[in-house]
Amino acid sequence: MKYTWERRIERAEQLARSVAHARQILAFYAEVLKWQRETFTHLAGASQNQPFTGSFEVDHSILLDHFGSLLDLAKRQGSEALAAQAEELAAESKSWKDWLAASWHGERAPEESFFARVCLQPYLELLANTNTLPFDSNLTAFAATQIGGLVEAQPHRLCPFCGRKPQLALLSNETHMPGMVEGSAEGGRRFLMCGDCLTLWPYQRIACVNCREADPYKLPYYSAQDTPNIRVECCDACQHYIKSIDLTKDSRPVPPVDELAAIPLDLWAYEQGYTKIRPNLAGM
Repeated sequence: MKYTWERRIERAEQLARSVAHARQILAFYAEVLKWQRETFTHLAGASQNQPFTGSFEVDHSILLDHFGSLLDLAKRQGSEALAAQAEELAAESKSWKDWLAASWHGERAPEESFFARVCLQPYLELLANTNTLPFDSNLTAFAATQIGGLVEAQPHRLCPFCGRKPQLALLSNETHMPGMVEGSAEGGRRFLMCGDCLTLWPYQRIACVNCREADPYKLPYYSAQDTPNIRVECCDACQHYIKSIDLTKDSRPVPPVDELAAIPLDLWAYEQGYTKIRPNLAGM
């Protein structure tokens, strides 16, 4: 099961044609994926001559070379609000590095970091593919401090590669999945996926991803009739939720794409007073 750029783009275009409520978002996301594919290809080619260090401070210049074209894409095809933000950023090119760095270190809320997240994602995915740790990120340093003492025996709530919070959960019969770190899931094959570097890691079947609450009576879930394989998994202890995709029922979904398409589930969760653990690129 490989989520190649081509498969992600194809799935986004397919869902844009069939999911009316998310048509505009998915059509634009397909163009974003094409931009990311081109950027990833360029990064991968450049790394053949000089491998990336995993340090944003050292490697950032090649990302800045691509940032302007991402802003151009948003101005042409993004929403009115996104196009306006792109115009403002385009006029302040000297701030681009700081904008990216703030997201790199987790200093800006994910829902306010669309351009930085889109730009950094191919870089983080390439680092993950080559097992080059993003060592100068504050997020990575924070994740490292969580390993030790009592926490060591618990499932990791943060991405074991880049230190970010998971964007979604998966249920799968696969024992080896692309991007998965070593380990075994407790109580069933449940995995968490990082929405930034796409790393997968096992997590216990019955437990809140945010606070580790394990009382099933405090862990309600909800799914819609038109997407029975996708549901929101909530926690009444901490009032957070994550979306989960059951690949044992349907293997066609491409998790980062299908998660974005299931916006009505996010709306339902927000109406019930839950907060998403990590928003997707649409800020939901």
